[in-house]
Amino acid sequence: MHSFSLGSPNASIIVYVEKAPPLDKLWGDMPLNGSNTPLSSEEIKAIGEVGGNGWRKVFNVYAKLLHALPENSPLRPKGFETWQAYRDNELLQVSSNTRLCFGHHHLQLPTKNHQPFEHQIHLIAGKTHANQLGIATECVWLDHEFAKHPTMPLIVCPYFDYRQLSNNKIDVLIGLMQSLEHQQHDNFINHLE
Repeated sequence: MHSFSLGSPNASIIVYVEKAPPLDKLWGDMPLNGSNTPLSSEEIKAIGEVGGNGWRKVFNVYAKLLHALPENSPLRPKGFETWQAYRDNELLQVSSNTRLCFGHHHLQLPTKNHQPFEHQIHLIAGKTHANQLGIATECVWLDHEFAKHPTMPLIVCPYFDYRQLSNNKIDVLIGLMQSLEHQQHDNFINHLE
């Protein structure tokens, strides 16, 4: 399966989904397998236009989730009054701190032996996709929709859609992300000692 990503090459919030939008309709061709392409301004809107309402929902939920993080979170976007402003002006751009991975993308997770767990969270959108990536069985399932990996900064959550990842479920996901942030901070301090 064709695998590539959109967004910042040094992202802290990395989301994995199975299917990509029809970028060939916008760009004339799909990105190269294994590549990462930061978006430019207006491209989220253009992808929503060629990809349809489903892709607008993915981008809206991604921006809404990050904007709902507490003000003191290092992962929360700064300088945007609304999630819509963040979505339109920074999401998945080179400086956004966000990346969206498609297909059977290789999970590039940090380990204690290679680098400290500092401010990086991987979100797999959907239990089915987590199974396809071969990570679902390694996770601790908190219920039928949410799971955490026991040693890596990875959460499995519902797909980025209003019905599947409703506002209440966004609150649950934020709680899980905050627990990972605290764990990463503690691991980073222990790494320094």
